[in-house]
Amino acid sequence: MTSIAIAGNLASDPELRFTPNGKAMATFTIISSKSQKKPDGTWENVDVTPWSIKCWNKLAENVAESLKKGMGVIIQGTAVWDSWDDKTTGEKKGRMSVTAFNVGVDLKRHIVQVVDLRRVNEGDVEVDAWSAPTWKKEPEVPESFPF
Repeated sequence: MTSIAIAGNLASDPELRFTPNGKAMATFTIISSKSQKKPDGTWENVDVTPWSIKCWNKLAENVAESLKKGMGVIIQGTAVWDSWDDKTTGEKKGRMSVTAFNVGVDLKRHIVQVVDLRRVNEGDVEVDAWSAPTWKKEPEVPESFPF
């Protein structure tokens, strides 16, 4: 397997499904390309490449809840070649797919508010789905702290 990082835009909303034993899986496609200036001064997208992305478990659930069609994302994962025989023609088909282990929003194009899910069950955080977490207690700073 090959480790890969890809930046692109979601071609559609992620689709969330569950396996028979309850494991979450999200699938979606991103389109990557690069912009190139033409001699007349206008821009065009070249090297347009669709990527099939799959992710599992909590990452899949968070992706399905957080991402929408058109958003810029950065994917880190492992790339594999999927191949199969077309049932109608018998022809061999294939495509590159990526199993993502990290998915992030492209901050060149978006501003996000973060909810730290690691602290939700610790009892010291008030969780509001529309804003970043706020801690009930301010951390104590020693008087000797250098500022």
